[in-house]
Amino acid sequence: MHGTLIPRTLLRGLFRTGLLLLLSALALSLLAGCGKRGWPQPKNKDGAFKWQRAMAQPEGDCLRIDAALEGNLRNVDYIALELQTAGTADDCPTCPFAPNERAEFAPEQLGISATNGAFRLLHCPARESSAYRWRLIGVNVRTGLEHAVSSVRAVDMAE
Repeated sequence: MHGTLIPRTLLRGLFRTGLLLLLSALALSLLAGCGKRGWPQPKNKDGAFKWQRAMAQPEGDCLRIDAALEGNLRNVDYIALELQTAGTADDCPTCPFAPNERAEFAPEQLGISATNGAFRLLHCPARESSAYRWRLIGVNVRTGLEHAVSSVRAVDMAE
């Protein structure tokens, strides 16, 4: 009966070899994960568009947005205006943008066409504030391409 058992030294050797192979595979997978971070981006950006300009100024209790997109305007699904109420236009410019209002507009509503990406928009926010932080987002119909996101800007309503 003693002859059918596997010697302990052989078991220890197999265990060490298996453990070494497992640790090597783990280390290799971690090293292979190094490199460029982020979601993969398509190499062909023919369907993309971007903001050429985006400005806002107060008009009464409303905001007059003057903006323009450039690129493949046929792929604009909709434009979103995001607003965050603020105490003043200088109220924490480095804080994360946390919009508390969003309005969406079809390109046709704004006069955007395949050849014209400029538009003017008068938007009256639902929440009254002395200042707003805001940005525009152009949503692409092609889900593989990034949205066109303007930088976060501020406008003081007392101007």
